Amino acid sequence: MSKLLHTPHFTSIHRRTISAVTLFKSFPPIPLTPSSLSPPPCRFSLYNPHSLPNPHPHRNLSTRAFESSYEKKSDEVSEKKEKDPNWAESQAEFGKPEGDNGSVSGSSEEYPSGEFEFKEFGLWKNLVVKIRMLFAFPWERVRKGSVLTMKLRGQISDQPKSRFSSGLSLPQICENFVKAAYDPRMSGIYLHIEPLNCGWGKVEEIRRHILDFKKSGKFIVGFVPACGEKEYYLACACEGLYVPPSAYFALYGLTVQASFLGGVLEKVGVEPQVQRIGKYKSAGDQLTRKNMSEENCEMLTTLLDNIYGNWLDIISLTTGKKREDIENFINEGVFQVERLKEDGWITNIKYDDEVMLELKERLGLQKDKNLPTVDYRKYSRVRKWTLGLSGGKDQIAVIRASGSISRVRGPFSVSSSGIIAEQFIEKIRSVRESKRYKAVIIRIDSPGGDALASDLMWREIQLLAASKPVIASMADVAASGGYYMAMAAGTIVAENLTLTGSIGVVTGKFNLGELYEKIGFNKEIISRGRFAELTAAEQRPFRPDEAELFAKSAQNAYQQFRDKAAFSRSMAVDKMEEVAQGRVWTGKDAASRGLVDAIGGISRAVAIAKKKASIPQDRQVTLVELSRPSPSLPEILSGIGNSLVGVDTTLKELLGDLISSEGIQARMDGIMFQKLEGASYGNPFLNVIKDYLSSL
Repeated sequence: MSKLLHTPHFTSIHRRTISAVTLFKSFPPIPLTPSSLSPPPCRFSLYNPHSLPNPHPHRNLSTRAFESSYEKKSDEVSEKKEKDPNWAESQAEFGKPEGDNGSVSGSSEEYPSGEFEFKEFGLWKNLVVKIRMLFAFPWERVRKGSVLTMKLRGQISDQPKSRFSSGLSLPQICENFVKAAYDPRMSGIYLHIEPLNCGWGKVEEIRRHILDFKKSGKFIVGFVPACGEKEYYLACACEGLYVPPSAYFALYGLTVQASFLGGVLEKVGVEPQVQRIGKYKSAGDQLTRKNMSEENCEMLTTLLDNIYGNWLDIISLTTGKKREDIENFINEGVFQVERLKEDGWITNIKYDDEVMLELKERLGLQKDKNLPTVDYRKYSRVRKWTLGLSGGKDQIAVIRASGSISRVRGPFSVSSSGIIAEQFIEKIRSVRESKRYKAVIIRIDSPGGDALASDLMWREIQLLAASKPVIASMADVAASGGYYMAMAAGTIVAENLTLTGSIGVVTGKFNLGELYEKIGFNKEIISRGRFAELTAAEQRPFRPDEAELFAKSAQNAYQQFRDKAAFSRSMAVDKMEEVAQGRVWTGKDAASRGLVDAIGGISRAVAIAKKKASIPQDRQVTLVELSRPSPSLPEILSGIGNSLVGVDTTLKELLGDLISSEGIQARMDGIMFQKLEGASYGNPFLNVIKDYLSSL
């Protein structure tokens, strides 16, 4: 039951809570023999970064990156500029920390900001757009003077959605903002913002697009019936913010939580034997410990301080309030909406129908007339071509990688069930062989997964980066296996609060001997080979020689990960060791430590890709989405099942992992499940749980 786990202690910032519950995947079963601890001989060895082509000539990569005596020159971030409110606001709007040009310390390269600039169409362009609208498809017809309505709530996927998919898609949300800014038929946007279940990276991206839309001169107002820190972070960017009299406002601050099952497993007779490499690598702690380690506490405290501090700074810049006044307000525990209005946190207290009535008055409509609106789903079907926003001969490929990482897809998996290395590599190779694309953006939103799969994708991205510019753009999280992928790109772009890093590994197995004894279960094994029972004998603990081999294999895997990170980032190994050890960083901290190059969203990644491909910044390019999902039958049926019986998303993801591919482990609330496809020594205890879940 042993697996090498290669993923972060994934910290999910969920409304007002940072949940320290770990989502981690595993290596497929590998033969842990002495020969497997040394790299196999090959011309382009996956274990020997020296053999790779140099995809980053501007970094001057060399084998010196692996010599402990080699010191990479590093400059500290420049001192903060004089506090000019206009400058500070522009930095906050783009999501950049004050005094940071968006590049890593010590880098002389300036990256273009990619900041949105609204440009009025000329007479000829306006005429072309009007003609195109006349010949638009029926579902693209929109009444003049309409208002785009979007309800932002729940989960937001980083993947494009097909018309048969339920839920929200970040690419389509952002595209709708841009289209509405230029659409002459659109008067403004009315946002309904409700409790969100996504990370801060996506929240920052949406907020940036709200601010960009305001540059068009059109109105954008928000309606928030239930509001926490994330919701207010978005809502306060609107020019008007309305709440109903009975609104739930809970601006009480952020917390971090960690759950531990060590005591529970001890009582039932289960002994997790975990070998972790990296003092901050806390994946597995919830299985073995009864409380938080000092290192984990240090890491989570730093993440919490960064997120909370960023929230205070942005709210202060947006509302014009002093940071200390905001903290005092939060510490008062205010919940009355009347007080929120008095202190200038909201615009007014109104019901939804009253806000719509106000919008009708603003548009000069009579009270008995309906407000012409277009919802998110319908407007997502309006092509950018219709609005004159598409075109450009130069093409940039966008490959999205979201979810947990596995090597192959299971027979019943749907297109949205994580990152499948096998299929991802096919896309990478097709782009590498194509002459259509001038550059590539790899958009990553992943907490990690199968380490072997991550390494195979790293290799292919390295080869792609040797032939054309590759930019990695991080969303909510790109940690462990997600960072493994990103570090192969020529440039890495992250949001301020993207969770990244976590360069470390964990390996472990369950010793179920005491549990078996309690329930009267017995298991006997006949084996050949000194270490044949290493992964099969979960009814007993490791022998000393097995434990030693287990530890060496984990250390070897960690060194490979760390050394490849050092090579990819042109950093000395000892310097990389200082920021590795399984530690998770926010994007801002990662940039100051050389793990990330620039701070921003996908628009900045596009601007950097243009520069790397020698495309003028003012020239329009075509972004080609290579990860657009097709309306497959399993996806359609999945959507129908969701609407009929409301199957819990987490359970569905768990079952998807259980049937996806060999050797994959999924975890829910700290309990590990394992599927050993075709293995006669499969654990009956876990198989019973798996079979039960599969029958639901």
